[in-house]
Amino acid sequence: MILTNCACCAAPLPPLAAKQCSRCKTRYCGLACQKKHWEDGGHDKLCKKIRKGGGAEQYYAEKKCAEAVAVAVKACVTDTKGQTCYICTEAVHRSTKEGLVRGCACGDRHGVNHGNSGIAHVSCLAEQVKILFAEAEENSLGCNALNARWQQWYLCSLCEQQYHGVVRCALGWVCAGGRTWAGRRLMRLGYLQ
Repeated sequence: MILTNCACCAAPLPPLAAKQCSRCKTRYCGLACQKKHWEDGGHDKLCKKIRKGGGAEQYYAEKKCAEAVAVAVKACVTDTKGQTCYICTEAVHRSTKEGLVRGCACGDRHGVNHGNSGIAHVSCLAEQVKILFAEAEENSLGCNALNARWQQWYLCSLCEQQYHGVVRCALGWVCAGGRTWAGRRLMRLGYLQ
């Protein structure tokens, strides 16, 4: 993921020639915007935090990921009330403290309610994909197995239907940017340049 707009004025940035903060790599359209953002935009207070968070792209992706997961949990609160995650069997995730989501067709197929099928934490769904993908990679199962396991980012393993709405958005942020495991893994395997 590449930040494509100036952090100060939001103007589109050229792909390679953008000015950036030497400490945290936040990108700007020019020196004037960088100075203004430092003095008036609060960058002086965030710069060290952004650097510790892995740089501008990682920091903002993590922030966007957390926002997307919170929106998904809030949107699913009625469907998941009194339920537990089918993966970890907890109502609230023990380490992330996030609530539950339901974003596939498991809960109501052909007019029949299937209890807590498909109810999970976004973190549990992401961890499940990581484990499946790592297993395929370790055992050299080949591209077909890797592709099938990669589909778990957007396809429920129980009902085999695509996640939708805010749940799909949250999983997309976890996969692509928020927790960059997927991007690093694909780059190492040569799928991404």
